[in-house]
Amino acid sequence: MMSSKAASIVIFAVLVTVASAQLYCYYGTSTQYSNQVVQQITPVPCPGNYCLKNYQKVYNSNVKQQNSYGCANTVCTHSGCSENSNGYGSCCCRGNYCNSGFDLSKTAVSSMILTIVSVMYMYL
Repeated sequence: MMSSKAASIVIFAVLVTVASAQLYCYYGTSTQYSNQVVQQITPVPCPGNYCLKNYQKVYNSNVKQQNSYGCANTVCTHSGCSENSNGYGSCCCRGNYCNSGFDLSKTAVSSMILTIVSVMYMYL
């Protein structure tokens, strides 16, 4: 029979594999003003393979652009952006945290590695 230490390691490895296979996208909104950006976004797990960012460019205002972020679900079939003449646009992308104007994916990966190393240190 497998020892409890070995069983814990196997269970942990399976959970890490499942968690790392899950797609994460940013969810929420951001508004870009003339001199600042106000954001309310958070990472969320998503079904499928794509993340989505919708935006609206605002003309003749102190608001320059409004963005919304989320899971693409079945909306996207390939990566890319489209924009109409009124400044409304939509971008589909493939990969963790790809639907933002900034990239925190390196931070997320670093956090995951640190967590794995810490748990392994506790059990080994």
